[in-house]
Amino acid sequence: MTVEFLRSELKKIIHVLTTSGFGNIEPGLVERLDKISIVSDRLGMKEGKRLIENLSGAMKSILEGKAGAESGKVRLMALDFYVEKLAGHDDTEDL
Repeated sequence: MTVEFLRSELKKIIHVLTTSGFGNIEPGLVERLDKISIVSDRLGMKEGKRLIENLSGAMKSILEGKAGAESGKVRLMALDFYVEKLAGHDDTEDL
């Protein structure tokens, strides 16, 4: 998996969460994020991995009723900013 493919997958997930919200999280979306987190670590994307794990953790908390949608929105916004800055950069650690 390449950085560009990872970026594309993250953009799809961000779009889904932006349009559907955190009140209706699609089944399997958290697992998908967890798999992407592992790949991002292999690609050396430390900050991306951290942001993906933060969003995944927030989504798990929301599903368990321990957190509200606002918690997810903040983490989604941070990941979205990272993904947008990732475009055209080969060295993600500069972000």
